[in-house]
Amino acid sequence: MKARKTTVVVVLAIVTALAAWALTRPNAPNTILLSNATAASLKGSDNVVAVFVDIANTGSADRLLSVSSPNAASAHFTGQDSRRAVPGSTKVSLSADGMHVVLHGLTGDISDGRTLPLSLTFEKAGTVSTRARVVAPRSKGVASQYGLFGIGDICKVGEGEPAPHIEVIAKQMDETWRIQVLSQDFEFTPSLVDGPHVPGTGHGHIYLNGLKLGRIYSPTTVIGELPPGAHDIRVTLSTNDHRAYVVGDLPITSAIRVIAD
Repeated sequence: MKARKTTVVVVLAIVTALAAWALTRPNAPNTILLSNATAASLKGSDNVVAVFVDIANTGSADRLLSVSSPNAASAHFTGQDSRRAVPGSTKVSLSADGMHVVLHGLTGDISDGRTLPLSLTFEKAGTVSTRARVVAPRSKGVASQYGLFGIGDICKVGEGEPAPHIEVIAKQMDETWRIQVLSQDFEFTPSLVDGPHVPGTGHGHIYLNGLKLGRIYSPTTVIGELPPGAHDIRVTLSTNDHRAYVVGDLPITSAIRVIAD
């Protein structure tokens, strides 16, 4: 009987010690880094500021849940998609040509060069804060009128010019995904980026549920681990001077839905 009581006491002591360690141990390292945060008033919209920020995820797949700013009456993400998945070991961005943040009802000075506090809350990483530097106002392009993401500009394919066509293929490789863009009448030209428009050349933009993963300068790219569930991967084509290709009234784009376990 005495031995049994001793065992119970030892077990309770271990449990108590583990609980104390869990309460006092340092927080897990932050796996999300925010950088290059900027805020710009939108021309033609009163008291509306768009915020753009790069998000580097060095950990496992995560989700972006919400946004807030103490200087704004309200803050929200653009677009209708609420999945906002952030792949593991991947950099994404809230960008002008993709999903971004809109702030309404700002208080205080928002002149050029000032900074605005911004907090993004993630499912796993928790709340991460930064400050967005106020820059010059931005014009709203017409990309959204053609079913494209963001506030960018377009380039209509002219008569007699090649009308590119693309198809997106996705293949899972362990935890990552290999994305391939099959194209017709289009050439990826990284050496011409930021240069003048040359018909049939340029680069691509890749999006995950409306959140921009980045530019692609070759037909193949890899994205990191995705949270479980269905995800839409979309690629659009852009000119060397960063306008979205449009044929008639239709953007040159292709999407594929993948299911992550």
